[in-house]
Amino acid sequence: MLNGSPSSPQKLASSNPDRMGSTQLTSSAGGERSFHPRQDLPPDMLLSEHRALFVGSRNCTKCSANIPSPAGNVSFSTAIPPPSLSPLLHVPCTSCKANYCRGCLGHLNCPPKCKGKDKNSRTCSVWTCCAEVRAIALFETLSAFDQLYLNERRGSDERAKAAAAGRQSTTTSVGPGGTGYSMGNHESRGPSSGRGKKSSTIAISSRKLASMGKQWEELCTRFLLTVTQLLPSPYNGSEAIYDLIPHESIRALLLLSHLPDLLADLLRNDSISDWTNRVEVYNAMLGLLRRLADCELTVDILIHHRWERKKTSCSLGEWMWQDGEIEWERETQNNASGSGKASASANLPIAHAPPLYDYFNRLSKQCQAFQAGASQLMEHEDGDDTMETTVKAMSLCGDILAAKDDIERAMRVLGKRPSGKLSAKEKGRSGAIEMEKEYSAACERLAFEHVALGREIGGVLQYPDFNYASKLQNTSNGTRNPKDRLHLVKELAVMATSLPPGIWVRVDEVRNDAIKIMIAGPEKTPYEGGLFEFDCFMPLEYPHEPPLMHLRTTGGGRVRFNPNLYAQGKVCLSLLGTWPGRPEEQWSSKSTLLQVLVSIQSMIMVDTPFFNEPGFGKANPNDQRSIQYNRNVALQTVKWAMVDWMDDGHKHGIWSDVIAQHFTIRQSKIRDCIQGWATQDSRIRAYDLSSTQACGSYDNNVHYRHGSRAVPKSGSKFDLLVKFEEGLARVRRWSN
Repeated sequence: MLNGSPSSPQKLASSNPDRMGSTQLTSSAGGERSFHPRQDLPPDMLLSEHRALFVGSRNCTKCSANIPSPAGNVSFSTAIPPPSLSPLLHVPCTSCKANYCRGCLGHLNCPPKCKGKDKNSRTCSVWTCCAEVRAIALFETLSAFDQLYLNERRGSDERAKAAAAGRQSTTTSVGPGGTGYSMGNHESRGPSSGRGKKSSTIAISSRKLASMGKQWEELCTRFLLTVTQLLPSPYNGSEAIYDLIPHESIRALLLLSHLPDLLADLLRNDSISDWTNRVEVYNAMLGLLRRLADCELTVDILIHHRWERKKTSCSLGEWMWQDGEIEWERETQNNASGSGKASASANLPIAHAPPLYDYFNRLSKQCQAFQAGASQLMEHEDGDDTMETTVKAMSLCGDILAAKDDIERAMRVLGKRPSGKLSAKEKGRSGAIEMEKEYSAACERLAFEHVALGREIGGVLQYPDFNYASKLQNTSNGTRNPKDRLHLVKELAVMATSLPPGIWVRVDEVRNDAIKIMIAGPEKTPYEGGLFEFDCFMPLEYPHEPPLMHLRTTGGGRVRFNPNLYAQGKVCLSLLGTWPGRPEEQWSSKSTLLQVLVSIQSMIMVDTPFFNEPGFGKANPNDQRSIQYNRNVALQTVKWAMVDWMDDGHKHGIWSDVIAQHFTIRQSKIRDCIQGWATQDSRIRAYDLSSTQACGSYDNNVHYRHGSRAVPKSGSKFDLLVKFEEGLARVRRWSN
């Protein structure tokens, strides 16, 4: 058995029964209970109104004796709901031996020590008595798991600290299933143990840890199934009154418990292998998410921002019995996270965590990416172990996507949609915050897609716009190791939800080794506001060999944007094996394409690219050579990485949506950037193609040795700022 318990009842044994009655029912004249969730109030404030229902004492209707609310353990056994929950739903009178429903104090025809079944094995009527007792059953279930969850997290933290200090090398683990926690002490806390009891830290063998991990998975699965059964089910075909008119406290109960934290742990997990190995707990999670979406009162748990609590907060049961406090994280003065929160004033607004639905959306996107890649993979499999793993993963991904469809359908019926509400701190800020939020959302929406990069020419699929077309042709009959094929599919699926803002990926729908990438130039660099396109080829030896990368945004081979980005497209990076570096900077089979893309954006496209050249010393932004180098690069960024993309020739290309969103959402910021550069460089308002000869040069010495295209003769000049505005007007018309 896996046990948990709420805190002791002593502190509230004498609660006012009248208060319980006042919060017990809120019915209209027609008998229907109405509820209007107050999303602006933290759940502990909302739940305080109902505290007497859950832990208050009451008087026997026969002998007037005082009857305290029971306290005990909930054992998450194989039976759903667990039999140990049933005694906690009864309030027997020790004086006259009468037995009552703990929710409505209605008389029950069962013995004082009812175990949930009568002598004929019929279920006790307390389970279906009233909405209040269903809320109490949910409270006891959540309270029991909360204590287990906190013990688990404390045990995981202790082992992590011990491992970091080198005291217990055998306990180094990210926890069962990779969710970020490992197994702790699951002994019930008991009424007298008090808040804050921690499990002892001992050395644990890998076999023991695996066993504990399996036990924790079973507990989580049983817990999720139990909660699902206790929640309102208004469309089950045999709806009871508590399904149609649930008690208004259940939303606050769910929010104040650690259930949302467990769901967030599962939804944030980006390991497809881990999902497959933990299919039972993930299926239980999907069932719970569907049930939450069925009811107007519980769907808010999915779609609204969550109140962010401190790790030092107590469990739901401890708070309800007044044995502990719920402590909320606060927004800092600069709205930062981390150490600033610790010293934040209690008067500042409570910080919010993202809605669970945001995580579910990312999970669904990853499933879509995996299915797209795995469908190609299965065409070439021969029934080995890799095929079995792929089929299992495909099945679970299908279940996740089906659940997403069901949840979205239920949300439409209820007229609900995910919250886009800004925090109190953000509401008082300028439109820059809203612009960045909109841009980040657009980046996430457009980050990853499978598209057609090739086209049939003469009945043959060809890739004329892909730099590595010859390699695709040469490897068309090649065979990638099955495990490496699955590795690539999984990696691309993870990338679908892991790309930072400003990096977009398009994978060919036929050949997933053919990839195009767009990277936005980082702020405060001479690449700011620009879009730089790359071609990427994943060799058959991947991941044991690095990918091949080619820069396409070079002004037709005229512009060398960086010492590491050549005019003919070569990308020099130690991770790619095209640039010398320390051993730890070289490619290994554990490296990823995402690391390459982030390295290009953060290590190559820097604020002082002049000093990327070996031997030029430590970066000095005041060096006149670097300043002039940046002006040359910024000039060509405006022409080739901005204006050139806004030509109507890209209207129907694979990047049209990225181009439109990038330049329209950030138009004011990009315009300000160009205007700022123009004050330092008059060539921006009088651009000449011959200026490409200066880009990538040092002390006016042009690097022709790498095969740059011949520089055109000086021709008519034009204003790049005007061209930007004209291009912006064209891009706005693309969606019309």
